[in-house]
Amino acid sequence: MQALFSSAARSYFRSPWSWWAWSLILPAAALMTRWVQPTAGPRATLFLWSVFILIGGVIEGALIVRGSAVTERTPLAGWVLRTQGNLSLVAVALSVLLLVLGHAEFLPALWLLLIGHSFYAVGKLSFQPLRTAGGLLQAGGIVALVPPVDGLIAFAACTFVACLWVGLGVRRDLRSEAA
Repeated sequence: MQALFSSAARSYFRSPWSWWAWSLILPAAALMTRWVQPTAGPRATLFLWSVFILIGGVIEGALIVRGSAVTERTPLAGWVLRTQGNLSLVAVALSVLLLVLGHAEFLPALWLLLIGHSFYAVGKLSFQPLRTAGGLLQAGGIVALVPPVDGLIAFAACTFVACLWVGLGVRRDLRSEAA
C-alpha cells in the first residue's frame, strides 16, 4: 500500500527545489506580516500572502510540470489532491471564522496544525520525511498557542525547518535512486 501511495505522490518528490523554495517563502511571508499588518493593515497583509503563495505555487507547478513526463496520473493521486483541497477549504473557513471573531493571532497555529496534519497523514502513506515534517509542524502549532510565543515566529521557524527537511529527504532519495 505504501508503494502505491509513494507512486501517486511522486511528482511532489521529483525535486527538492520546490520544498526549499517554500522553506524560504513561507517564513518570509510570516516575518513580513509582523511589519505589514500593523503599518498597512489587513488588505496589504492579504496581498502579501497572496503574492508569496502565488510565487511558491508557480515554482512548485513549474517543477511538477517539468517532471510530469516521468510520472503517471492515478486515481489515488486524484483522491489525495481532492482530500488536500478539502482540507484547504476547511482551513480557509476556520481562518475566516477566526478573523470575524477577532482572533487573528491564532491563524499561525491553525495553519501549522492543519498543514502538519496533512503532511503527517500523507507522509505516513508515502514519504517518511514528510511525516516527520508533519509532526514538527503540529508540534509548532501547539507551541504557537502558548501565550508568550509569537505565532508568526513559530510559523516561520517551523515551516523553514519542515520544508527544508522534506527537501533534504527528496535530495537523499534522488541520489540513492541515481546510485
